[in-house]
Amino acid sequence: MFKFEISEKDWNLVSEKGLPEDGEWCFIIYKTDREPQYDFFVGGYNEEQKEFGVNFGYGGAVVDAENVVAWAVFEDDKYLSFS
Repeated sequence: MFKFEISEKDWNLVSEKGLPEDGEWCFIIYKTDREPQYDFFVGGYNEEQKEFGVNFGYGGAVVDAENVVAWAVFEDDKYLSFS
């Protein structure tokens, strides 16, 4: 069984904390042009490109940093457990 947990206190609002460090893997919440208005994924931040590289199952994609509203550092030993 796969168990996933993340707490609201782990999230960083971009408007308050800015973006993560270059190369940091994060859970991200970002604005979309469709319904629902927000979506989430895991992505690695590229500071030079100002984008998060994510994999949507189609060989990869990017989310522009300007669309990200919140992020939480991805620590698999903290958030994921297998039982």
